[in-house]
Amino acid sequence: KRRYLRQITDDPDTFRQCTDTIVRQVEDIGRMVDEFSAFARMPQPVIKPEDANRLMLEALVLQRNAHPDIAYDNQAGPEALKLPCDRRLIGQALTNLLQNAADAIAMRDGNEAGRIETRIIQEGDMLAFQVTDNGIGLPPEEPPERLTEPYVTHKPKGTGLGLAIVKKIMEDHGGAISLAARPEGSGTIARLVLPLGESPWHSGEPAAKAAQAAN
Repeated sequence: KRRYLRQITDDPDTFRQCTDTIVRQVEDIGRMVDEFSAFARMPQPVIKPEDANRLMLEALVLQRNAHPDIAYDNQAGPEALKLPCDRRLIGQALTNLLQNAADAIAMRDGNEAGRIETRIIQEGDMLAFQVTDNGIGLPPEEPPERLTEPYVTHKPKGTGLGLAIVKKIMEDHGGAISLAARPEGSGTIARLVLPLGESPWHSGEPAAKAAQAAN
């Protein structure tokens, strides 16, 4: 596009639209390949104490730059709150939730400004990452938990693997994911609930508690 646009004198707008379409399609294919690869080869988590607020802020950096038309409101959790987790995998899970929220905003009708709120909430010995959007909302014909199953999606270009990957990451951390309708207006509340205790991934009890807290 950069090389030939100046040389196109006959209908440059069509040339620009076609090259933009090619770029978008290649990006879509790349994203699908990444999701299939990630789902097929989910690594075992390497657990270390990580700063929960930093994890959320790192996930927000790219999303804010990618979606400047969306207003992001982040409310940090308790200062210096350490979460035993795999930093890369939890970052991927948060990125997937934030991308889903941005996609849901892009899919809706109307002129309401897009807004995504992120929260870190400590609930006893559990920690919740919460992402709330004012997007199109959950599909009424599907129970929310079904959206975390592989290949189930209501996005036109979705693979149905994003939330399945998040669910697998949560299970590997003894945590849980939940999706619910936003009480006021359209939109969705997505929550990742994780145990704060030592070595929670070796026991089924934290996972059950996380599932209860997520719901």
